[in-house]
Amino acid sequence: MREMNRYRWDAVIFDYGRVLSLAPSAAELQQFAALVGVSEPPFFEIYSATRHDYDCGRADFRQHWQAFADAAGVQLGPEQVERIAEMENLMWLRTSPEMLALARDIRRHGVRTAILSNIPHDLLAYVRRNFQWLDDFDVKVWSCELGVVKPEPEIYRACLDALGCPPERALFFDDRPNNVEAARELRIEAHVFESVQQARAIVEAGLDGLRLPETPERELAYRHQQAVPEDKQ
Repeated sequence: MREMNRYRWDAVIFDYGRVLSLAPSAAELQQFAALVGVSEPPFFEIYSATRHDYDCGRADFRQHWQAFADAAGVQLGPEQVERIAEMENLMWLRTSPEMLALARDIRRHGVRTAILSNIPHDLLAYVRRNFQWLDDFDVKVWSCELGVVKPEPEIYRACLDALGCPPERALFFDDRPNNVEAARELRIEAHVFESVQQARAIVEAGLDGLRLPETPERELAYRHQQAVPEDKQ
C-alpha cells in the first residue's frame, strides 16, 4: 500500500480539449469558420459565447448552431449545420499520445486520474465510440451529463467527490485561464496547460521517481489497439 502522503497529490485531473486532445490547426480553424460563413474574428468569440447550453447538455447541435446563427446574424441551412457539426466533432478527435502516456504513468504510481471536460453530448458520443483508453482514467466528469460547466464550482466539486479527494490534494490541467483560476479558488493546485513538457515537469516535481512517459510510437500503437472500429459498434 502506498505510503500516506508520499506524493504531493492523491489525484491528477485533466481537461480533454487541448490537453488530452490536440488543438485543431490554424488551417482547420479557418476552414471551419469558412464553412460556417463567418470570418475570424469574430467567429470564435461568438462560438465560445453561445456554447453554454450546448455544453450543459440542454441543447443539441442544431439548437446550438441556431443560437450561433442568431448571434452572428447569419442563416444556416439544415444540411450546412450537419456538415458543421461533423467537422467540429472530427477536429477534436485527435488525442495527444504523450499526454495519455503521462496520465497512465501517473496512475501506475498509485495516483488516481480524472477527466473533467466541458463537452456536448454529440462530441462525447464520438469520444466514447472511438476511445477505449477512457477506461484508463478512474473518473470521468462530462459537463453535458452533469448539467454544469467549468468554471462553475459545482463541476469541480463533483469531480473531487467522485475521486474521494480533498481539493488541496488534487492537481488540475486546463487550457483556459478562467477554468484554472476557478479551480484555484477551491484550493486545487491548477495550471494553465502549455505543453507536454511543462505538464511532465510539474508532475515529476510532485511525484518523486516518476518514470518518463512512453514514446509516442508505443503510445500510438496502444491507441490503435484500443480503438473500437466503427463497424464493430
